[in-house]
Amino acid sequence: MDAIVTKVQELADQHRKTGKSVGILATGETESRYRADSVRSLGSRRDLASAAKNLFKLLREFDEDKVDIIVAEAVPPEGLGLAVMNRLRKASGFNIIRAD
Repeated sequence: MDAIVTKVQELADQHRKTGKSVGILATGETESRYRADSVRSLGSRRDLASAAKNLFKLLREFDEDKVDIIVAEAVPPEGLGLAVMNRLRKASGFNIIRAD
């Protein structure tokens, strides 16, 4: 998880330095480790049903917060996590950056 948190924060910081407002879509396990204009949690990585349920609500909240960029953690691409990741991939225009 440390590599993911480091990469997500690095990307957020890069965008903030250019004057962009940044939202981070985290999981409950890492939410408190981030600094951004808006940080939201999908819920626990172990509860992908909750993550799937929360995704659209959180994307709307980022829209209400008027963030320019959303940097999102991945969730395990299995079961409902596959649906969450599919939606995030589409929303990102398939701009995926690996932490490793």
